[in-house]
Amino acid sequence: MTKKIFNSILMVFYLTIFLVTQSIAQKSVMTKKYDPASNLVNWPEEFNPEKARWFVYNEIDINAKPEVVWDILIDAKKWHTFYEGVQSPVEFSDTAATTLQNGLTFNIHTMGLKLKPVIKEFVPYERMAWEVRRRDLTAYHAWVIVPTEFGCRLITPESQNGFLTSMQKIFQPNKLLKLHDTWLRLIKERAEKQL
Repeated sequence: MTKKIFNSILMVFYLTIFLVTQSIAQKSVMTKKYDPASNLVNWPEEFNPEKARWFVYNEIDINAKPEVVWDILIDAKKWHTFYEGVQSPVEFSDTAATTLQNGLTFNIHTMGLKLKPVIKEFVPYERMAWEVRRRDLTAYHAWVIVPTEFGCRLITPESQNGFLTSMQKIFQPNKLLKLHDTWLRLIKERAEKQL
């Protein structure tokens, strides 16, 4: 094989790897449609997306191990430093806690609302979910990490009910979907920088 042919094959190989990597790096999903066939969340009956008044679903592929993504995810006190959807530092009800954990209640300021979620599901490196209860809003926000060939897929759906949900559907129908997409992209960026 001549050197010229070898270099051409090598260039095609590197270009293919680059394009595949870029395709994987950019894959994200945003939808308001619930697909029960692909559901990976343990929804409480009240928040079953087939019955809830509002549902958003976001996912992204990340070229990093699930453990790396998990550590970023549970380090809630740093969310406000990189994600605009969290408008002030998260505070834990248990002042001795350094990261999110099962049963923990925390205060978060997001989308102009001060919420007090409680962690309802917590399986390290796999899944976490919290529930919010207010007079005008109930919500269940889940996170699922699925290992992939190149790292993992991070999924975050949310189901809501209540008066504020109705207002959101009318006045800000895509805000939560877009904020969650931004959050996933920023987690991806942070995780992939740690490689």
